[in-house]
This record gives sequence, structure tokens and C-alpha cells, in this order.
Amino acid sequence: MAACSLVRNDRGPLVNVVTISNEFAEPFGIAYSSGVTFVSDGQRGTITKISSRGSEIIDGIDTPSGICFGGDGKLVVADSAKNTIFRLDPKPTMIAGTGAVRGSDDGPALAAVARFYGPIGVACNSDKIYVADTYNDRVRVIENGNVRTVAGSTTGFRDGSDALFDTPTGIAMWNDKLIVADTGNKRIRVVEPDGNVWTLAGNGESDLRDGSLLSASFVSPSAIAMSKDGTIYIADGNAIRMIGGAVPMVRTIAGLERGNRDGNGLAAMFNRPSGLAIDESGDLLIADSENGSIRKLTADTNAKTTATPKPLQTAEEFRNAAPARWPFDPPTAKRDIAGTLGEIRGLMTPAADNVWFHNGLDIAGNYGETARFVRSEKVLKPIAAENFGTLRELIRMPTLGYIHIRLGRDKDGKLFDDPRFQFQRDANGKIIGVRVPRGTRFEAGDPIGRARVSQRSVAIHRHRDRQVRGRRR
Repeated sequence: MAACSLVRNDRGPLVNVVTISNEFAEPFGIAYSSGVTFVSDGQRGTITKISSRGSEIIDGIDTPSGICFGGDGKLVVADSAKNTIFRLDPKPTMIAGTGAVRGSDDGPALAAVARFYGPIGVACNSDKIYVADTYNDRVRVIENGNVRTVAGSTTGFRDGSDALFDTPTGIAMWNDKLIVADTGNKRIRVVEPDGNVWTLAGNGESDLRDGSLLSASFVSPSAIAMSKDGTIYIADGNAIRMIGGAVPMVRTIAGLERGNRDGNGLAAMFNRPSGLAIDESGDLLIADSENGSIRKLTADTNAKTTATPKPLQTAEEFRNAAPARWPFDPPTAKRDIAGTLGEIRGLMTPAADNVWFHNGLDIAGNYGETARFVRSEKVLKPIAAENFGTLRELIRMPTLGYIHIRLGRDKDGKLFDDPRFQFQRDANGKIIGVRVPRGTRFEAGDPIGRARVSQRSVAIHRHRDRQVRGRRR
């Protein structure tokens, strides 16, 4: 790879995190050009244009995700829920995809032939639009009115001309190449112009470990931005990382723990940063999704926060967002609560490193009883289902998470007839995972799955937690 520098010309390294806007619900994609910033908001279905003249909001999109400036200077938007790529002209105009119909077919972009499945990332050059077709596990390109697959086919990990990806999200141009945040594989991949793929960084282990390119580990890389000097910035879990230096290395430069705090580099906190862009000063703009904020990582140590970090919801707002109900039928019947908010969990010893506050309610259910959503929400986290087949199998929604369940399956393990649950199988047909794509909507009362046999309860957790010491839950 090209040599990268830790120093931004004569300004010094990016060390100071400040908040510059807190007016969003779920800022996801961010793009900057000539003093104008665009931000996609997946929760509200809007694009906000911010300039010296103020803000302008463009609606008419379902779940906007990645954004980039096309060769004509117009903004290109991936709408994950609609499986579609739009251009703002100035209103959203479809340029590829077939609306809500998902698929993986190549072909004419606007002839009801070419289809996507939950596209999240987009990268533009002068005459092409590259797409991280996330739940098809492919990289696609829109050119000359057609869509074709550049790399990828099914879920997996493999380099070469027959490469495999696992839930690719962020994508950016790297000279004549593409650089991809391969989220499920926890790696950074490179796609050559001929479609050949190789791994730039990451060993596939889930960890926030710095080091040489192929010894470093990532947690959940989701967004990529490239500076003019060749430095690669990566949003990874709740941290901002970079690939740079005369001998390229992976380094964490801001954020370690989940939270919402400005300040010096590693002391700052983020909550699922999902979009990155470089401004004219070489500072890094960050869409901090679950904090509802736009943050800036700057070399200016005197820069000050101009928008105070704030909670997305107060307790009163949370209570009033939806009528109270339990995750079992009937929704208003009396139920036993096996665990409550604020309980200290873990072993309290001087050497303990896994003590935490319980951040939810454990609601007892009968063996095999179907668990249901307690409020209407749509999935926003690209990988919302986690820990498949374990006691901690869960799905994370914007305001609540549901844990100790078997997603999309009944008490006998039979799959729900529900296309919102995307099951993954190995070569022998065995189910090895489940994904629920970004933009998927669930209504209160819709079935999630069933309570785990050994737990006989479903835990409902708030999306933010408080740590006593060590591990977070």
C-alpha cells in the first residue's frame, strides 16, 4: 500500500474530539465538499444539507445509509430499506434498484432487472458508483446504465478472483482501487479494478488490537475515509482507527469505550460511529449514530464543542414512545420479573474484571412460548442479530434490545415463514447464523422467536449501559 503519514502536514495529529451538532436521530452517512456537509439520517429518513446559509432537510427516503458525491457533483444515496440507489436531483431520484423488491440480479439499472439487498455503502468516482450490496455480500458497480457484480457471491471469507465477503458496509475509493469495511469478517479488504480481492488489515479476530496490518484486530469496521495524504480512517465499533505511518500500522486514535464524551483522543467516547468524511482542513467528520451527533476529530487542540452532547431520549420520552406491554401474549397480563434494572451482576472481588449493572428486565416465560416485540421499531444497526445459537442470542433495535431468544424460530427450531429473518447455512445446509437487515421494520406484537429453553425468559435491555467495572452488557 502507499506510505501513510501520522501527521497532517504541519498541523500535527488528529487528537481532539468535539461535538458540532446534536440535531439528528441516527446520523449514518456523511459527505463533505466545498464547505457543504450532507448527513443521512436513517431513523428519520432524511438527508440534511448543512452550509453557511443554514440547514436544509430533504425527505422522501426510507432508510438512507451511505452517501457520496457523484461525478456530476450530485449526492448519491443508498436506501437500505428500499434496496435502491438514489440521486438527489434535487429531490430523490432512483438510479438503480427496484424499490422494495430485493435480489442480486445484474442488468439494466432502471428496467426492473438489477436488484440489491440492503445496500449500505456507496463510493463514487467520475463515471461509476460502487455499492456495498451488504446482505448480498457483494461489491457492485453502476456504470453506463447497468449494474454488475465486481466481487463476492455468498457469505464467507476468501481472497482472490472468487472472493467472499460477510456483510460489507463501508466502501471508499483508493486511487483506482476500492477499499471495503468487511464488517462480518472484521477485516479491511481491497478490490482491484479487475475484481481481484486481497486483505489489507485484520486477522479476523474480534478485538480492538493495534499492530501490524495483518496482526491487528477489528471489532466491527463499518465506515472508511481516505485523506489526501493516503491515511485511511476507519470507524470500528465505538472507536476511530487509522492505517498509516511510514511502515503502515493499525492504530486506535479516538474512543475505546461506548459513551458520549468529547476530549482528547482515547478519552473521548462514541456510540456506533457509522460515517466518516474529511473536510478542507484535513479534520475528520464523524457521524456518531447512536449519540445522534456529528463529531469532529481535529488537530486543533483549542477547538471547542459547539453542541453539547445530550441523551437521545429522556426517561419520560421513552415511557411515552409506546404503550407498555410484555414480550409475551397476552401483552398486558401479569408476569414474573426475574431481573430488574440496576442490579449488580458478576463476582465482586478485588480482582474482578467482569462486574456490571444489569441494564434491562428479565421477563419469565413458559417453555417454548413465542416472544414478541414490545414496540414498533426498525432495525438500524447493520449487524443487529448477534451470538447465534448461544444463551445470549439477541437482536438490537434502536431503543430496546431483546436477549435470551432464538430469533425467527419456534420451540421446535422450525423457521418462521418471515423473510425479515435471513438465515445463513453452511455447505451441508446446517443453519449457522441469522441476519436482520438494516431498514427492516417490526411492529409491536410481531414474533421475534422463542425464549431459550434454559432461560425460560426474555431480557429487554435499553440500548445504552452503565459500567461498574470491566465488561459491559
